[in-house]
Amino acid sequence: MIIHSDFDLPKYSKKFLQHLKRKYYSEETIIGYENDIKKFSSFIYQLYDGHILTEEISKDDILEYLDFLGNQDYKPNSISRYFYGVKAFFKYLVIELNFKVDPTIGISTRNVYVPLPEILDMEEMALVLATAKKYSEFYYVLISLLYYTGSRITAARTLLKENVDIKNNKIYFPRIKGGRDLHLPLHPKLQKILAEYLQKTKDNGSDYLFPSPVSRNMPISGVEIRIKLKKIGAQCNITKRLTPHVIRHCTATHLTLLGVDQHYIATLLGHTDSRSTARYQHLKVDDLRSAMKKLK
Repeated sequence: MIIHSDFDLPKYSKKFLQHLKRKYYSEETIIGYENDIKKFSSFIYQLYDGHILTEEISKDDILEYLDFLGNQDYKPNSISRYFYGVKAFFKYLVIELNFKVDPTIGISTRNVYVPLPEILDMEEMALVLATAKKYSEFYYVLISLLYYTGSRITAARTLLKENVDIKNNKIYFPRIKGGRDLHLPLHPKLQKILAEYLQKTKDNGSDYLFPSPVSRNMPISGVEIRIKLKKIGAQCNITKRLTPHVIRHCTATHLTLLGVDQHYIATLLGHTDSRSTARYQHLKVDDLRSAMKKLK
C-alpha cells in the first residue's frame, strides 16, 4: 500500500522494535510484537485511508479494532495477544517518547486461561534424551541443556561457550526474557555432558555453544531446532508434541512432582512473577490430602 505523509505509525513502530532490541528482548518476542503492530497498523490505515497521525489514534479506534478482530472470528486468546502488543506499543510512546495520551488505558480483554501443554513424563523424557544421543550429539547436548536448566530456546541457542563454567559447576545466561541475567548451577549429568562436548568443540571456530550449520559466527536458529526436535520425537514414537517450550514445562512439572519448592522453580525458570510458577501447584494436590484430613 502507498503510505501517506500523514500516516506515521510505521515510523514509530520501527522505533518501538529498536527499543525492544536495546532492552534485549528475545527474537521470538520481538517478532510477536512486530506482527501485532503490523496487523493494527494495517487496520488503522484502512480505517482512515492513511490520513491519521499516531497521536490522533483514540480509545474508540482501539475498541473498533477489537470489534474487528472479533468479527474476523479470532478466538479470545488471540484477540488478547494482538491487543497486548498494541498496549505495549502505546505504553512505550507515552513513557519513552512523551506522547500525552495512551488510548489503550481502561480497555481490557477477556481473561483467557491458557492451559499447560501436554508434557512428557520422566520416562518419556529419558527416552527422548536416549534417542537424541543416537541421532546427534549436538542435539543430545542441546536437549539436555534445555531440560536440566529449564531454559527458554533463545537463551539456550545463543549461549556462548565462555558462559559455561565447568570448573565451578555454573552456567550463566546473560540475556533471558526482559533483558535480565540468570546464574544457575549445573546438574551433575549436564556438567559431564557439557565438559565432554566443550572439549570436542573447542577448536570449531565458534564462540557459540550451538553454532549454526550455515555460519559458525551465528547461533543455531530456533526454526532449525524445532524441526529437529519434531524428528527426534517421531523416532521415539511419542505422539505428544516435542518443542523447546514443552521441554521447559517438563522441567518445571517434574521438579514440582519431586517436591521442589515453587520458589526455587521460579528462580530456575527466571520468573519474576510468582503467578507464572503457581500454575504448577495443582500437580501436588494429592500431597495435601493427609494435611486436610487433620481437620475435625
